Amino acid sequence: MQQIVPQLYVFDEIGDMVHAYLWEWEGGVTLIDTGVPSAGDTIIKALVDNGYPLHRVQRIILTHGDADHMGSAAKLKRATGAPVLCHAVEKDLVEHPWKRRPNALLLRPVFSLVSQLPMMKAEPVTPEELVVDGQELPEGLTVVTTPGHTSGHISLLDRKRRILIAGDALSNRKGKLAPPPAMFTPDMKNAERSVWKLAKKYGDEIDVIVFGHGPPILSNGGARLKAMASQIFAAEV
Repeated sequence: MQQIVPQLYVFDEIGDMVHAYLWEWEGGVTLIDTGVPSAGDTIIKALVDNGYPLHRVQRIILTHGDADHMGSAAKLKRATGAPVLCHAVEKDLVEHPWKRRPNALLLRPVFSLVSQLPMMKAEPVTPEELVVDGQELPEGLTVVTTPGHTSGHISLLDRKRRILIAGDALSNRKGKLAPPPAMFTPDMKNAERSVWKLAKKYGDEIDVIVFGHGPPILSNGGARLKAMASQIFAAEV
C-alpha cells in the first residue's frame, strides 16, 4: 500500500491497470473500489500486512459497477463483514455485472469473452447501503453523482482536505486529464455534464484528484479540472 496523502492509500500491490483505495478515518477504514475479480486475495493480504485487521474495514464503497472496480467486492465483503455501498441507480448493475456492455459495438463480442475469464468474471454482490447525490458519509466524504460512464456512477469529495476521488468520471492518462473513454461510456454527453458539474460546482474545493485509471494529481487539481471542462464545452459552441 502506498500513501497518496494522509488518510488515503492506494493498493499498489494489485498493479496500476486500475486503482483501489483505502480511506482511513476515526471509525476505522473504508475500501473504495476493489479492483478486478482476481485482486481480492491480494487486497486482503495487503490489509493484514500493513496492520489493518479485516474487522476494521467498516464499509466498501463502489464508485460504479464495472468489473475492474467491483470485481472483488463480494470476496472482500465475505472476508471483512463490511457492508457494500453504491448509488441507488447502480444497484442493478452491481447485482447483475454481466449487463455491462461497452459503447463501441465492435468491442462487445471481445468484452463478452473477456468478462467470462475467471480473473475477470465479476461475482454479483448485493449492496446494503444506497446513496444519492449530496449525501454526507460518516467517513467525511460527500457523494457526488457523476453519471455517464455508468448510470449510477459516483465520485467522492472530502471538502476538509480538498480531495476528489473521481472513479472513472475522469481519467489521467499520459499526464492528460480527460473524461472517461467514449468506447466504454454509453452516455458521453452525460459524462461531459458530470465533468462540468465537478468543475463548476466543486472545482474551487479541490486540490488533489485520484482516479480509477492514471496517477494522482497532487496539487491544483481543481484548476486543471475547470480548464479541461472549459475546453470541452468551448469546442461545442
